[in-house]
Amino acid sequence: MRRLELDIEVEELRTMLRIRHERLDGELKDLKEAFLKDISMCGVNTIPEGDALTRACLRLYLRWQQNYNGEADRYKQAYLETKTAMSLAAEYREGNHEE
Repeated sequence: MRRLELDIEVEELRTMLRIRHERLDGELKDLKEAFLKDISMCGVNTIPEGDALTRACLRLYLRWQQNYNGEADRYKQAYLETKTAMSLAAEYREGNHEE
């Protein structure tokens, strides 16, 4: 079984949370992997190259997990709704990860 991949560097993850320091880099990388696993479990098999919706969904996930501006609940709800929409859209369900 292949893993979903998303070509986003840690610098962009920091930008999504509007932080400049590198102290959270390891945690941000782990959160990115958790995000990919989470969307994979709900049926997302494909991420189109350069997909803006996936990046927006990742931003919501990161902000939820980091309680950005004390609004974790708001970001969680937006993330879950976006994830659900992606899981229902054919362009994200195409193919599968069976080798």
